[in-house]
Amino acid sequence: MKKSVVFFALAAGILLAFGGCMRNDDEPALPTTPISRLYVSFETYQQSESEDPIDNVVVIDPADATPMAITLNYNSGALGGGAIHFSPNAGRVFQTGYADTIIRVMSVSNLGILGSSGNFGHHELRAMRGVAYHQPREMLYVANNMTPTAIYGFYQPANRAGFTRPNRVFQLGAAMRPWAIQLWNDSLLVANSGTNGGVALYSNLGQGDSLEADFQPVSTVRIEGATSIRGIAFVDSLDVLVAADYGTGTQLDGGQVHDGRIYIIEGIKAYFEQASATVTPTRTISGSLTGLSGPIDVAIDPRSGESRSIFVADQNRRTISRFKLSDNGNVAPETTITFSSPSRTPFSIFLDARGIPQ
Repeated sequence: MKKSVVFFALAAGILLAFGGCMRNDDEPALPTTPISRLYVSFETYQQSESEDPIDNVVVIDPADATPMAITLNYNSGALGGGAIHFSPNAGRVFQTGYADTIIRVMSVSNLGILGSSGNFGHHELRAMRGVAYHQPREMLYVANNMTPTAIYGFYQPANRAGFTRPNRVFQLGAAMRPWAIQLWNDSLLVANSGTNGGVALYSNLGQGDSLEADFQPVSTVRIEGATSIRGIAFVDSLDVLVAADYGTGTQLDGGQVHDGRIYIIEGIKAYFEQASATVTPTRTISGSLTGLSGPIDVAIDPRSGESRSIFVADQNRRTISRFKLSDNGNVAPETTITFSSPSRTPFSIFLDARGIPQ
C-alpha cells in the first residue's frame, strides 16, 4: 500500500512538472534547430496555355546564409502570386492572388516542403495586397486596395473552400490605400500606399458589427519624405519599423528614375500613442550601391547579434537583397539573389526566423 501511495505521488509530481513546461497554444512551436526560411511570392504567371506554368512561390532556406539559394520552387495555381504569410501555429502558408480573387492555403512540412491545402475566395477581393493570420482569433485578415478599400476577415481559413463570405469587413475610406498589413497583439498595422504615405494603427478588430462601414484608425503615422509606401515590417521587442518606399518613378530625360528606398524607424511605438504624427526615419537605405530600384516588400530577422537583418524584395530588379538592420545610406547588401531564369517578379516576402542562430 505504501508503494502505491509513493507511486501515485511521484506520478502526480511528474505530470505537474510536465504541465508547467507545456507550451502555450498561442506560441509558435520552438524548433529543435534554428530556422531562417524566407517565403517569396511572385506576381508573374504564364499567360500562354501552350507553355508550362511558372512557379509562383520560392523558399530560400536558410535565408541567413551567404550566398542565398533557392531550395524549393512551387506552383500554387494562383493567377500570379500576391501577398504571402506563414503561420507557425497553423502550419499554413496563405497566398493571395495577384490577378484573381482567390486565396491559396498551403501546408508546410518540417523541412519546408509546401503542399496544397485548399483555396477559397470572394468576388470583392479584386486587388489583394496584404495578408496576416491572427492565431488567438483564428482570423485571416486580407487587405483589398481597390475601391471600396477594406480589410476582410475570414474565420478558420484552413477550413474554407470555394466561394466564401467574409466574417468581418472593415471599410477604410478613400483616403486609405492599404498595402501590407501586420498584426501587433490584437491590433493591425496597415501601410498606406497613398500620397500621404505612412502606417495606420487599427484596434478593436474583434468588436463591433460584421460590417464596419467607416472603420477609423486610432493612430496615423506619416513617414517624412515617403512617396509610395508598400511593404512594412515591425518588431515589438526591438521597437522598430521598417518600410519600403517604392519611389516616384519620375520620368527624366526620356528615362525612368527609380528612387525607391528603405526606411528604418526606431522608437516607433511612441508615435502610435498619438492620434496623428509625422516621423523622421532613423536611417534610410538608398543609393546606387544598394542595388534598389523599386522595393516592394521587407522582412526583419530580429534575432540577436549579426543576424539582425532586413530582407528587401525589389519589383523592378527582380531581386531579394539582405542588408544589416544597422545599415544606413548608400551601402551594398550582404547578398542578393536575382530571379532571372525563369524571369519572375517578386511581389511579397515573409520570413520565418525562429531559434537562436548558430
